[in-house]
Amino acid sequence: FTEPSPVVDLEAEYVGVTSVILKWAVNDSTSDSYTYRIEVVNGTKRNLTSNDTKAEITELIPGTMYTFTVFAVAADNETEGEGVSIDRYTKPSPVVDLEAEYVGVTSVILKWAVNDSASDSYTYRIEVVNGTKRNLTSNDTKAEITELIPGTMYTFTVFAVAADNKTEGEGVSIDRYTKPSPVVDLEAEYVGVTSVILKWAVNDSTSDSYTYRIEVVNGTKRNLTSNDTKAEITELIPGTMYTFTVFAVAADNKTEGERGSIALYTKPSPVVDLEAEYVGVTSVILKWAVNDSASDSYTYRIEVVNGTKRNLMSNDTKAEITELIPGTMYTFTVFAVAADNKTEGEGASIFQYT
Repeated sequence: FTEPSPVVDLEAEYVGVTSVILKWAVNDSTSDSYTYRIEVVNGTKRNLTSNDTKAEITELIPGTMYTFTVFAVAADNETEGEGVSIDRYTKPSPVVDLEAEYVGVTSVILKWAVNDSASDSYTYRIEVVNGTKRNLTSNDTKAEITELIPGTMYTFTVFAVAADNKTEGEGVSIDRYTKPSPVVDLEAEYVGVTSVILKWAVNDSTSDSYTYRIEVVNGTKRNLTSNDTKAEITELIPGTMYTFTVFAVAADNKTEGERGSIALYTKPSPVVDLEAEYVGVTSVILKWAVNDSASDSYTYRIEVVNGTKRNLMSNDTKAEITELIPGTMYTFTVFAVAADNKTEGEGASIFQYT
């Protein structure tokens, strides 16, 4: 038998993780009688036989380079043509255990694993999609993705890439929101006896989609939600310090920015039952009551007005006002003052002549 001609147009019709489909052609008039020997080499060598000009090669190692050589074999099953070869990498396996190790305002750290024996030679392509798409490359099974938009959802897809820098495994994806930026300019627009109105700002371009969690702490903790950059907090205890902490929350309703906090006292309630217990020539003794549970921490400012004004302080719900002018009308106004020594309740007044 004469040697068959070499096969032509040898190519990989399909490349998978553990298999490759090869196809080729042969132009000899006697090719109907040919069989084909396929030599598969990767360190070790094995031979397969095909009766057709196509063959599926299985049991390959993921992400590994193989040399495939095809020989046409004449009808005597021993006379072979010259071999024709191609080199191909199998696809890497998909990465596993992809997760966000860290989520920040403008960056995310991804990590993943890959179980292939050839993974030491892999690089990784990370596709970052949010309307637009960009690609990053990592030599490790971890990557920090920077220059992200705060409070925004991204799809991160990781592809293992074989040592030829072009044969990729299937992509594995996760969706993650970046953290919103911290709120700014948090302040109390109004402070009342049992309520506070907070307002704040946020500078993120995606803030229209944000909600806000307000943590209200005074010994116990409760959480409120606002859809706006303002919130009225009610059912507070008079004359009591609260820490209000506001978190911007992304559109997934779980990714929160860093906190912004302020500590404020609610106003004490107005004093009640204000009266003059004693009226003298140059002095008056005032007494009053206050019903707040926090009143043990209160002090009291007494405003004494007769043309001129002066202020006195008392630690008790009674005060002697001295150095008054005989036979003169005074307005005495008493304000309860919270433990911060500045937050005052509404004044209660009486008019009294010495």
